[in-house]
Amino acid sequence: MPIRESAAQRGARRGRALRARTSQGLIDARRASGLSLREIGRRVGVGHDLVARAERGHPAALTIDTVARIAAVLGLQLSVSLHPDGEPVRDKGHLALLGRLRSRLAAALRWRTEVPMPIEGDRRSADALIEGATFEIIVEAETHLDDIQALERGIAGKQRDLGVARVILLVADTRHNRAVIARVPELLRRFPVSTRACLAALAAGRDPGGDGLVIL
Repeated sequence: MPIRESAAQRGARRGRALRARTSQGLIDARRASGLSLREIGRRVGVGHDLVARAERGHPAALTIDTVARIAAVLGLQLSVSLHPDGEPVRDKGHLALLGRLRSRLAAALRWRTEVPMPIEGDRRSADALIEGATFEIIVEAETHLDDIQALERGIAGKQRDLGVARVILLVADTRHNRAVIARVPELLRRFPVSTRACLAALAAGRDPGGDGLVIL
């Protein structure tokens, strides 16, 4: 029976592959340059043994700082970036926030959590999905508002891929979040149904009639 790989195991495997690729890249670049380990070490300002360990992929030597300096000496530029690869780990505060909304729903409404995208290999999921007799609503919960544009893009993508027209942005009631909402008027235009109106509709088992911003 196959064993499912955890996120940490997947990350470790990716790290080993990147380390091997980077160390081989340093070796290839050094050989193409005609420079010795000792000369590279002198130009970088480190011992040649450190350069050699970096080329062997030793974790203690193959740091971002060291690789960037060696790469610069070799006429290269190190590039490192992060890309979405599934949903982030949710903490107790996030789960509690979802629980507060669920407790306000009419009994007739169905509540599902961690709803996956219907796309093979896509590890994104909606935090929750509320299902009524004639409507569906995606729920995206945020305990700490940060990059609003990225948040809106992510929500729009999930709406598109799940084929759900309605969404609720569920936000923890904190001083920080209220300050962000006051500072970004686009949020109220994007999610025009108020907390009170949205909760009243859901408590009655009705469609809120638009995208809502719920602060709980």
